[in-house]
Amino acid sequence: MNVARDAIVVAVGVDGAEAALQYAVIEARRTGRPVHLVHVLQLPGVQAYAGGYGAAMEASREVLDKALAAAAHLAGDDVSVTGHLIDDGWVVDDLVRGTVGDRMLVLQHRAFNPLHRFVTGSIVQGVAGRAHVPVVSVPEGWTPGSSTVVTAAVQDPVEAPGLLRIAFEEARTRSQELVVLHAWWLASGFDVAVVDETMRSDWAARSRAELEPVLRSLRAEFPDVSVSVEIRHAPPVEAILDAARTSDLVVMGRRHHRLPLASHLGPVVRAAIAHASSPVLVTPELAVPGRRSVEPTRPYRSEELTAYS
Repeated sequence: MNVARDAIVVAVGVDGAEAALQYAVIEARRTGRPVHLVHVLQLPGVQAYAGGYGAAMEASREVLDKALAAAAHLAGDDVSVTGHLIDDGWVVDDLVRGTVGDRMLVLQHRAFNPLHRFVTGSIVQGVAGRAHVPVVSVPEGWTPGSSTVVTAAVQDPVEAPGLLRIAFEEARTRSQELVVLHAWWLASGFDVAVVDETMRSDWAARSRAELEPVLRSLRAEFPDVSVSVEIRHAPPVEAILDAARTSDLVVMGRRHHRLPLASHLGPVVRAAIAHASSPVLVTPELAVPGRRSVEPTRPYRSEELTAYS
């Protein structure tokens, strides 16, 4: 049974989660919420029956205890830190189902080589594709920087209101500027030959006009947040990764309605998770008026992760 903790939950892996813990404690201190650590034991069935379960459980307890000690050291006396161990091995499913009542789920993205990533899949991408709460992917080795900007990457203005609300809230809690980024690039392969300055200007004007009704109401609701809009003629992945270098956080939407059923993360979001130098917050699939959202009826096992397209 899931307990509504309203916590900043950190998924702790066997390789540690130093950057994720640091991010979570900062977020908890900023929002007045507790930090809760979760470690899921992954143990192939053959090892369990071969007598390795006890040793694996002991090792998992050591992993969690070490992470709890590190989090408590970072938290000091003003942030509550708790944790628990799950031993059923369904990592993605456990993290998705177990955080329904929480504020967000924080995971550390490890810098594996492409072959390792192809064989093992990505737990971060699997969780971000299914979670009911915002998921923050923190790059391995991340440390707090001096940036004072939150960037919200908007693909479709129709789907922007929910994403931008989360971005406004993040900018407010940080007392930072919000930059709304929309990047576009023709997929025909002839972008350089086809697009001229007039087309760039027209696209920028149209995009700003489509975003303005959404931003107008949010500006009124969040008058203390400074907002600017940036329209870039560039491949979206390139524009977002470039923005991440000067952002404290990048906020992105999870799923676009033109993706096939069960394709929870588009290639741009997956690329941002894999390569961004700043934390990336992936929103849950947000309701759009007049559009029905359909979810798969059967649960995914942890090994059934969405492949990188």
